[in-house]
Amino acid sequence: MTQDEPPQAQDRVLARLAMYRALQDSVPGLDALYRLVPALIAGQVGHQRHVLIVGAGGGREIEEIAKAGLACQILAVDPSEQNLDLARSVAKAADVSEDVRFIVGTPEDVPRDQSFDAATSLMVMHHLADDGAKLTYLRRIRDALVPGGLLIHADVCFDTPEEFTLLVPAYQAHAARVGADANAIRLECEAVPKLPVVPVARMRALFDEAGFSPPQDVFRSLWYRCWITTRRG
Repeated sequence: MTQDEPPQAQDRVLARLAMYRALQDSVPGLDALYRLVPALIAGQVGHQRHVLIVGAGGGREIEEIAKAGLACQILAVDPSEQNLDLARSVAKAADVSEDVRFIVGTPEDVPRDQSFDAATSLMVMHHLADDGAKLTYLRRIRDALVPGGLLIHADVCFDTPEEFTLLVPAYQAHAARVGADANAIRLECEAVPKLPVVPVARMRALFDEAGFSPPQDVFRSLWYRCWITTRRG
């Protein structure tokens, strides 16, 4: 989205952004995960911070980094031009557009001659099948990091379908209390079981196979989990 676009186009972007945020708010505490991102970066990375945001559409990571006053040079990557429009509008509103570059694509499209002190991958990899795609995804992020570089990674993750089923009533009750749209609640409950989710043990094995250090759990809400890890070597 540019300044020359008509107000109707800007209104559509803002409406999509509001819907995106409402869906996130339907999960208890998920907003806290995004607020945790700049704290994790500040606690692990020095003052010269080059950050790769994978799946940047929606702009939550950009917004929270800006709110925290964290000086970063950011490369924001997302396969959806529409989603990147949301992130662009967030960067503009936060007055950090000059600190963010945008690429339509996946980690494979990140220039090979660039390296990053930290990367975020929030709610992305759970869409990829565990047929080599998850491992390839993690390895490309590892290759984009400097040795010792930080990865903040969040996914839908549970060990058994029964674990998900037991948590559904709590999700539904919270989502209804915060006023989430009934169709959005239904879609979340229908979509999550269809994701190629892997259990925690497999997640840890994938980090190891991809060349990362043993991950540390830093967040959990219902079926959403977040880990931090670093590139080995």
